[in-house]
Amino acid sequence: MPFTIHRKQFCPFKPRNLKNHEIIDNAATLLNIELHFGFQKRYSYSLRGNSHSACVKTSASSRSQGFDNGFGSMTEGYYIAPPDLDSGEQMKALVQPFCSSALCLFPGVRPSSEEYRKAVLIITDNGPDQFRALLENPALPKSTPILQLLSDESKAFAAPHHGNRLIDCLVIPVSREIFRQRVLFLCKVQKISAEHQANFATLDKQLNALSTRDPLTGLFNRRHLTTSLAEMIATAEDKDTDLALLLFNIDFFNKVNKAKGLHFGDFILNELAARLTVASRDVDSCYRFSGEDFVVVMPGADLDVAGRIAKKISRACSEQPYIYGKKKQQITISAGIASFREHRPKNHDDFITMAETALFMAKAYGRNRMYVYSPQAAKGELSPKKSLSFLRETLGHIMEKTRISVIDSLRLLAHNVAGPEHLAHISAVSHYVTLLGKQLGLPEQHVQTFQNAITLYNSFRSLLHNDLLVKPGKLSHEERKTIGDLPFKLTELTNIFDYFANERNVLLCHGEKYDGSGYPQGLKGDEIPLGARIFSIVDAVAAMNADRPYRRRLTSEEIVRELTNEAGKQFDPFLVAQLLTVIEKNRLFDLDPAVLQRAREEVFATFSAEQP
Repeated sequence: MPFTIHRKQFCPFKPRNLKNHEIIDNAATLLNIELHFGFQKRYSYSLRGNSHSACVKTSASSRSQGFDNGFGSMTEGYYIAPPDLDSGEQMKALVQPFCSSALCLFPGVRPSSEEYRKAVLIITDNGPDQFRALLENPALPKSTPILQLLSDESKAFAAPHHGNRLIDCLVIPVSREIFRQRVLFLCKVQKISAEHQANFATLDKQLNALSTRDPLTGLFNRRHLTTSLAEMIATAEDKDTDLALLLFNIDFFNKVNKAKGLHFGDFILNELAARLTVASRDVDSCYRFSGEDFVVVMPGADLDVAGRIAKKISRACSEQPYIYGKKKQQITISAGIASFREHRPKNHDDFITMAETALFMAKAYGRNRMYVYSPQAAKGELSPKKSLSFLRETLGHIMEKTRISVIDSLRLLAHNVAGPEHLAHISAVSHYVTLLGKQLGLPEQHVQTFQNAITLYNSFRSLLHNDLLVKPGKLSHEERKTIGDLPFKLTELTNIFDYFANERNVLLCHGEKYDGSGYPQGLKGDEIPLGARIFSIVDAVAAMNADRPYRRRLTSEEIVRELTNEAGKQFDPFLVAQLLTVIEKNRLFDLDPAVLQRAREEVFATFSAEQP
């Protein structure tokens, strides 16, 4: 049976006003609306926090105070009464003039998902079970308010908080005007809620952009790389496709910042990001990893494809100078590449570490180049061939560039600090390095660069511990420990200057011994950088061939015997053999050639014994 409309005379009543909603802030109370519905209920609606959760608070109001609907006085009106509430058609016809988007749910009404989605208000007389099913319906938006029409107030569904949904009820019979005003009010609440949701969606989008994008370059940031790379690895596993990761770094970028200012450095980073975006493929993702480090993730790219893309990116970033006002700078980049299919990383962190390792190798081999990750190199298991060509190549990588002005300044510092004896030692070591470099066929500029390490080591050693170096007696345990800490101090000091990057490894490993008994890391054999092995042997020869406060100069025979005895222990036997040849060819010592020949044979025997 349809709703019955009754006509009834009302007593006059004193009107009350609707309290306007008040926006405070998006982290506190967003909306407070208070309505007073006279003899029905006093309702207080509160939308709080980011969830927009709505609650309905009720308090009994005396009917004897008269009818008050909050919208003005009304002495007569129509009543809605519920004989059976078995049809939604007349309710729909009743609501249609002032809320066409309301959805009336009554027995026999089965709306589609689209109708649920478009509804701004749900009006229903469902019982508790059907009402719970309605709340759990996935097609019903969480923000759509619901108005229950009940014949008994005790049957109201007790759900003041249900996500961000507002649930209200009316006990009928009820004035048609009150019903209309309640529907309009709920529609207004839904509109405000929808506006808030739209605002929050916009804010979420903006916050997401802020949290995933680098503010300077506009590229994705490291935080987003961590999330997206894990997802791309999972996709590559599921689809059995390859995935390449390129990590590159701007060479000597700190010097650019120091020489031309941070503002110009920021311009280079921004311009490089634009060039990177153009040079990479549409399917590739570009990230600013840190400072001057950038990452490109290349879905579906094997090592060959990744190598071609890396070369294209390198040309785009390096060929054209960066010009900002009157400032102009040419840059180069060093890159490391890792492949998911080829190198099988365990997770995204392992993948990044592989690319970082390859980048470090590119830096060590001279910068301005690309290097593919090698598991053997990462584990230190490479056993390079002991040949002149290998020595020439490796030493050339260590001694990359020379700064004549720095060398001259350091030599002057050594002269002022340590006096003529110190300069004599530096001169002798430099002379031996020059001769050994000639024996190995090293370019003159590489030999000069290697001499930077000699000057650094001896100058800083005299600055820090000159009192111990000239001490006539034996050093105590604490004094030897102080000298033993020198490599770490040298590394810390040279960290100040980026152009000492090549020499830093030599300085740190100068105290290492070929058999692994040295300091500070106990490296063994080829684990010790080649430059440190060369420096160790020529520095020892220069020291043995000079007087010291605690001992006399060694004879030529004693020096050769010491070199022979320490081959394979303190010194690399291959380098000892090469140095003995240098001594003979340049007649550094007054020795019988037969003595040198026997010494070489002993060294070669040691060298051959350790070969597999």
